[in-house]
Amino acid sequence: MPPRTLNRGFSLVELTSAMVASFILIIGFGSVIVLSRQQLTETNVRVGLGYDQVLIDNYIRTKLTSTVSDSMQIFANASDENSSTTSTSGPILRAVDSDSTVYHLDLSGNSLLWMIDSVAHVPVDCEIANLNFSERAGNIGKILTISMDLVSSEDTLGCEWSITLRN
Repeated sequence: MPPRTLNRGFSLVELTSAMVASFILIIGFGSVIVLSRQQLTETNVRVGLGYDQVLIDNYIRTKLTSTVSDSMQIFANASDENSSTTSTSGPILRAVDSDSTVYHLDLSGNSLLWMIDSVAHVPVDCEIANLNFSERAGNIGKILTISMDLVSSEDTLGCEWSITLRN
């Protein structure tokens, strides 16, 4: 008859080693999950800002490109607008398109306020900073440059458009 062996289970060293290895795996998977959630949150913020940029781009391309170059007025501040003192650069724009629709753009707090014939539109949900309109003479017409920063609590997206307006 073969000698009988006692099956005594695992030793303390084996149990400790298994627990340490399991703990390392749990921490590794946990950090991967946390980093993945953080990257997903950052991606969602950037996608939201990109979507707002597309909306503003659509407004600019469909509405401002139809404006009459000579009707465009840029104001450096609200008091200049009240006194009709125009500028070549500033945060307030007023323009009239070929069918006499009046566009007025400026900031209301940190929101982009786009008025079309006295009807207020707020095309995007994100905050806007550093809104600036500037104009210069180009070869075939006036060139309007619009720049702004789209801001969320975690990220900022800088945007700039240049539009040639023909008379």
